[in-house]
Amino acid sequence: MGIEFDEAAAARLVVCATEAALALRGSALPRRGAAEAALRDFAGGYARRFEAARVIESGDRVRLAAALDDLADQVRIVRHQADQERRRLADHAAWRARTADRERALVGVGAVWEPVLDAGAAVLDPEPSDAPVRPTPVSAAFRPRRRPRTAGHSGGRSSADPEHLRRFAATTRALDGAIEQDLVRVRNAWSGFTSRCGWVPIDVATLPLGFGELLAENEEDAAWAERIADAFAAAGGGTLADTVLDAAGSSVLPPAVERLLDASLTPAQVAERWRALGFTADDLRALPLTTQVRVAALDGIPAAARDVVSRAVLAAALRDPARLYRVFGLAYTYGAVSLEEFTEQVQALAAGLRRADRHAADLDAPTDAVAQLMGFGVANGAPVAAIALGNLDTATNVTVNVPGATTTLKSAVQKVRASNELLKAASRTRRSDSYAVVSWFGYRAPAFAEVPAQKRAVAGGAELASFLDGIHDSRLRAPRSVSVLGHSYGSTTAAEALEQVRHPVDNFVTYGSVGFTDATTPEHLHVDHVFATEGAADQTAILGRIGRTDPRDIPGVEVFSAEAAAGTAAATGHDMFPEGEGQVGYLSPNATAQHTIASIIATGAAR
Repeated sequence: MGIEFDEAAAARLVVCATEAALALRGSALPRRGAAEAALRDFAGGYARRFEAARVIESGDRVRLAAALDDLADQVRIVRHQADQERRRLADHAAWRARTADRERALVGVGAVWEPVLDAGAAVLDPEPSDAPVRPTPVSAAFRPRRRPRTAGHSGGRSSADPEHLRRFAATTRALDGAIEQDLVRVRNAWSGFTSRCGWVPIDVATLPLGFGELLAENEEDAAWAERIADAFAAAGGGTLADTVLDAAGSSVLPPAVERLLDASLTPAQVAERWRALGFTADDLRALPLTTQVRVAALDGIPAAARDVVSRAVLAAALRDPARLYRVFGLAYTYGAVSLEEFTEQVQALAAGLRRADRHAADLDAPTDAVAQLMGFGVANGAPVAAIALGNLDTATNVTVNVPGATTTLKSAVQKVRASNELLKAASRTRRSDSYAVVSWFGYRAPAFAEVPAQKRAVAGGAELASFLDGIHDSRLRAPRSVSVLGHSYGSTTAAEALEQVRHPVDNFVTYGSVGFTDATTPEHLHVDHVFATEGAADQTAILGRIGRTDPRDIPGVEVFSAEAAAGTAAATGHDMFPEGEGQVGYLSPNATAQHTIASIIATGAAR
């Protein structure tokens, strides 16, 4: 008899909590710099409110980091206690077996020797302790404080530099955008720990919610600073009455919308609150741009709704790239893409979306003739998005394709073409299904030099897990089949995601994979079937597998060929969908691998 304690789940929680605490502490200096800059030329009652809010934020951030470290320490303790209990159970089971052996031996030597043998056994082989090890209850406690955002009807006047306040808002949003990934990882790890480690009692569990509430308070601070900046800008400088700023600083959004935008929500909770709103497409188009940016990033709302707001944000970015560069916080994010690079990627995304719209018009029933843009925003200092061919809200068969290293939105046209060919091939295999194929650019893919590291995969995995769960949670009826495809480093990212998803995936296909971590095996992934292929001419994938395991070598993974077959061609290299003459990629329409992947998508089997 064992105990309900998953060592891998506990270890993940320790890592995620520790890394989140480090990220919170690492954001202290840039937050302080942004606050000090905002306070220049800021005077009056509103300046005092701003300072008071900064003191509360700093204190709460320090408390949260300490709570995360304490949680990691508690889980380390219960891991040790679980190991002790497992050893005690094993020792006791072994002793009972030895005792049974001795009792059988007594039958042969006679009852006269029984007291002697019993006494010897008591000295030489005493019974191990039968007192179970009691795990220390785990407490994950944290809730942030509310922050003052009015001057308290002081009757005074205040002044400020609008640009300083806008920079503060953009900087804090950029910092919180990175920390939101840590929130997702901690939330997923906590959910995994509590569901798979039932042996450990939980006393308090407010930390995951409180973490999200802290980020929500930070977002409200940023929005408040922007509204105050707008009021000063509209006034043309000088001072404003605090009573005027009280009105300007109040959120113009209904409380229900504010609740929808709570950063602590899971995709399932987002879906529930979204349905209660009853928003139409016209309602979404009327939202302020900064709110549209936040809604576009919500996993758990229907793809059709995300498409409306994402297209609106993309249109704004095309009109004024510099403005959106600031709104996204890229101007104040260390290591972010340049404004020139951002502009080029925005234009390429628009071209990819136009191509998707053209392909969608030619899709055959029962697949809906639509293309959808989702999640246009930023992650880790780079623009991200996802483009679906087919209706992600209603398709019976859904596929998400995750690209590999060096991928940016500049390849949107190419990836959309690959999705179109894959969708058509799958549809030919099983014509009764409706399909949606997503080109997912939802993470900042690594440069070549970053491929040996796991950092980008970890960050992208959290985003992808949320996206995949959001597909299920946003729909009225679950898809019949969901497949995830991972090319190159995208397979490493997808593996991270599939350890975290709440809704299991039917098929996971890796092609040209740079490998999984040693801890990643099929039983750790929430997926029914794992497939893998790699072409003999692919000389790139093996270079990325330094320190990682080839998924084709993992027991339980079904391997299929990427070589030439009757009527199909071998992959000529590492690319997904090359466009050069004579080149064949894994997803080229004449590739053996593409035909097999289409069969897996349509039927669940490699044929």
